[in-house]
Amino acid sequence: MVSNSSQRIVLELPPDTAFLPATVAATENACKVFGLDGGKTLRLALAVEEFFAYLCRHAGREEPIRLTLSQGGTFARADFRFRAGEVNLRALNFAASVDLEEEGGAELGLLVAARTTDRCDLERSGPDVFHLRAEVDRSYPKGEPITAAQQLTPPLRLDHAPASGALQHAALLAAGRYPTRLRPNSFSQPARFADMVAAGQYQALLALDTADRPAGLLCWRDSGRRAVVFSGPYVFDPAHAAETARLLTEGFLSRVARTEALCAYSERPTADLPQGWFESLGSLTLHCLESSPEGESVDQPAHFRHLREDAGAAIWAHLDLQPFLRREYDRLAFSRDVLAAAPTDPARLPAYSLLATSLDRARGLAVLRPLLDGRDLQANLAAHVASISEQGLRDILLHLDLSEPWQGALAPALAACGFEPRLVLPHAGKSDILVCQHVSGHC
Repeated sequence: MVSNSSQRIVLELPPDTAFLPATVAATENACKVFGLDGGKTLRLALAVEEFFAYLCRHAGREEPIRLTLSQGGTFARADFRFRAGEVNLRALNFAASVDLEEEGGAELGLLVAARTTDRCDLERSGPDVFHLRAEVDRSYPKGEPITAAQQLTPPLRLDHAPASGALQHAALLAAGRYPTRLRPNSFSQPARFADMVAAGQYQALLALDTADRPAGLLCWRDSGRRAVVFSGPYVFDPAHAAETARLLTEGFLSRVARTEALCAYSERPTADLPQGWFESLGSLTLHCLESSPEGESVDQPAHFRHLREDAGAAIWAHLDLQPFLRREYDRLAFSRDVLAAAPTDPARLPAYSLLATSLDRARGLAVLRPLLDGRDLQANLAAHVASISEQGLRDILLHLDLSEPWQGALAPALAACGFEPRLVLPHAGKSDILVCQHVSGHC
């Protein structure tokens, strides 16, 4: 089945390695249509080959494996939907090591697939239904940041549907005026940023002067089911900074207020955000790599604003987390039922856990997300901290989705590995996201 409107190909495959050549051929042909170059195509095809071969041995036999190949604007994705009572995907961990003698080295293929793709993820969509995803990004050239300030001619106006060239120009201006920690990485690849907006991965507003020169930029995307996360505002002429920031922020709030989002938040708002328009969520302590190779510590605030009344929610948290959460919920006036999450009996857990790892080398930042619980979770988390630190990334965050009782129950393992709760991001996942930060010197 092929969908031309969204560029998707869906294959239903028996869990039989005899279909492996057809699976790889379909991936290679789809990637050509999706705009991946030869090297990137081979990377995704290799991941598909290894994933399918592994699932043929370990997925349930009662129904086919469904492979969806899709184009995400700036990347190509392979999504395997399968059934399994229990899955062992420990080889996909960033800190994984594989015993070549175990199962004849069957996990080596997963390890290779994880290293050749840009992102791997796992989602449980039912008691025994999983989606295993791999993504490879298209190649884009880097741009040279523009450091000179714009000389604008007011009055300023908003462009709600900016063209690709204007977006690329604005991205380079923002890259030249703001530190890496305050802007998306795609600003350094301006054509990629423009394609992300065209594909709906980002929404963007530009402020222009009478000569159609970029005066400022603000961009955002969906976060979870009922929130949006924004970056900016970025302003390019100090003489008109306050006016530009106000114009962009008003336009942004007007746009998102017409959606179903309950709130807007940012973990990296700029100092140009109009004072008094948003409330503080707290802050993170990050390293500013532009200051020196080691980076001095900076306090990075986070802000949010309700877009409509928050009717409340139920979240799960271990008793060790509840004092922090109750204090933050009271301060922020969030109505939440805080339910006690107890650790799962180890006898009922699989042997191995799985963590998703997102590395942002330009910012020196890693973000971890628990995907599967397991008896080795604390050891696995400690191994990730060690591996990430060896890569030279000094800031390590971990996101817990508090809609999941098992994630809310991970507090003792997190504390043992040096993670402390820092921020609550309202409705940023299936429910609220708790951001924990690793404290240097632990684990």
